[in-house]
Amino acid sequence: MNTSKLKSKSKTFLTVNFGCRVNATETNQWSQVLIDQSYTPYNLITEIKSPDILLVNTCSITKKAEKESLNKIKFFHHKYPNLKIYVTGCANVSKIKNLEHVSFFTNQEKEKLLKKLKSYYTPEIKDKFSHTNRFLLKIQSGCTQFCSYCIVPFKRNYLFSLSPTDAIKTVNKAIKNGYKEVVITGVNIDEYQYGLSNLIKLLLEKTEIKLISFGSIPLNCISKNFINLYQQPKYNQRLSHFLHIPIQSGSDKILKLMNRPYTKKDIINKIENCKLKIENLKLGTDIIVGFPTETDNDFQKTFKLCQQIGFSKIHVFPFSPRPGTKARIIFEKSPKISKEKLKERSQKIRATQLLTN
Repeated sequence: MNTSKLKSKSKTFLTVNFGCRVNATETNQWSQVLIDQSYTPYNLITEIKSPDILLVNTCSITKKAEKESLNKIKFFHHKYPNLKIYVTGCANVSKIKNLEHVSFFTNQEKEKLLKKLKSYYTPEIKDKFSHTNRFLLKIQSGCTQFCSYCIVPFKRNYLFSLSPTDAIKTVNKAIKNGYKEVVITGVNIDEYQYGLSNLIKLLLEKTEIKLISFGSIPLNCISKNFINLYQQPKYNQRLSHFLHIPIQSGSDKILKLMNRPYTKKDIINKIENCKLKIENLKLGTDIIVGFPTETDNDFQKTFKLCQQIGFSKIHVFPFSPRPGTKARIIFEKSPKISKEKLKERSQKIRATQLLTN
């Protein structure tokens, strides 16, 4: 990607981000690239004229997310016809390819550009996390798991892992900039080539960061070594006691159809072990309701598992048939689940959340 066309002096940029923490991290890094080239963040409240550049980082994890991403691009293009708009992320942009002054960059092009920063950015980007002294550290990107419902591996199969050496340097720079907490993020941290537990141990040893927390942790990253870090008094208070572990379903039949790399028994064993060995632990998860062929019995297994575990926060998503995925094919051949039943199942899962202070 040639970034020379982005160079300017005393010009402003605006970023609009959709989707996951990884997208938020990458939007922060895009902002840093522009700041390093003498741009300043645009303030939507105080500025009168349009920004010089708009960056939209899109999402396509659900049909709704993709629609919102594309509508935002159309909105700004209509409001500011001469605005330079740069679009990246996972949304299918084929429907807006012909918009004037709009340029598109693939995730692979984005990764190659941002790789130079080694996940670093400064508070100058003025994101929604920096004022709380929270730094988003992207340690991994890309996914080749190919869960049957997920479009991400088709959009982000370019794998990247931040080396422990670079991670340590980045965190130490972040500390000098006033950050007190590092939030570990990745598209699929299970594919982090250096091992999550190894990296966390090194960050605890080689930096003085006050708190390490996590955006989302795959179940298979909850290893003996991971839990052992919490049992060391010198580290315990520097590790977040909230873990968001996406399980998606409590039915082995549905988990197999989803191509998730674990069973209901694995979920129970790993999470119960965490609860037993990590004091004051609170848990979050993601659940998909209405996956094709999900019966009332399948749903009840998920419902009862959520009750048994006692999550304090649950993100519930009605199944969204994404183009090109195996689950889309199953969806087209299966009896449809009504919107009313999807809403009922979503409400029941949310009702299992524990009230916490």
